[in-house]
Amino acid sequence: MKRQKTLLSPGGWTALLLLLALGLWEATAAAGYVDPFFFSRPSLLWQEFWTMLHSGMLARHLSVTAQEAGLGLLLGGTLGTLAGLGLGLSPRVSRALMPLMTGLNGLPKLALGPLFIIWFGMGLSSKVLISALMVFFIFAFNLYTGVQSVDPALVGAVRLLGGTQGQILGKVIWPACLPWLLTSLRTGLGLSLSGAIVGEYLGSTRGMGWLLSAAGDVFNAQRVLCCVLILVILIILLDGVVRLLEARLLRWR
Repeated sequence: MKRQKTLLSPGGWTALLLLLALGLWEATAAAGYVDPFFFSRPSLLWQEFWTMLHSGMLARHLSVTAQEAGLGLLLGGTLGTLAGLGLGLSPRVSRALMPLMTGLNGLPKLALGPLFIIWFGMGLSSKVLISALMVFFIFAFNLYTGVQSVDPALVGAVRLLGGTQGQILGKVIWPACLPWLLTSLRTGLGLSLSGAIVGEYLGSTRGMGWLLSAAGDVFNAQRVLCCVLILVILIILLDGVVRLLEARLLRWR
């Protein structure tokens, strides 16, 4: 007897649980058990979303934050990837620098935000650099681990067959590091967005971080929760894109 297939996929169960949570939230708010002034309710959040969408407010501020986070992810990811590969391929250098890298990674990066605002101003540069700093160490440590995970016997076999250092890097080391790179990308999506929003909190006149801060200053919980849910949904969608990319690039596994 074949096992009966489940009625819902994992994504379907996630959507069902989300709908149940929203329904419970709406019901408790309508019954007076939850104060809408502090916690709002899904119907009001939906109205707020359409108001922000039709007024152009959402597109204007979300595009700014997306640009800052995207550039930060690109800059921090590129530098972190190069640093991780370099440290992994140079054991002597890694032994000297890894303790320093570990110490710098332990610094409260969000606390360094005011310094970036002082050094680079309130424009795009400071937000991109804060975002890049948030993701740099993730890429660096993961790519370093990826290089260390390469089987030395496989590298030795390629060298025995006459392979050059470039061929070893392109045919052996890089494919082994690709899963670590994609894992870093999935983690870095949320961190880069967090860095951009923190930078906007500290000093900006636009962006989702500024919008959240302005709404919080006037106790507009409805707009705050709406912005938070928009950011959560955005991260889920981007993570799904990376998952599809991972499935396509790592079919050889």
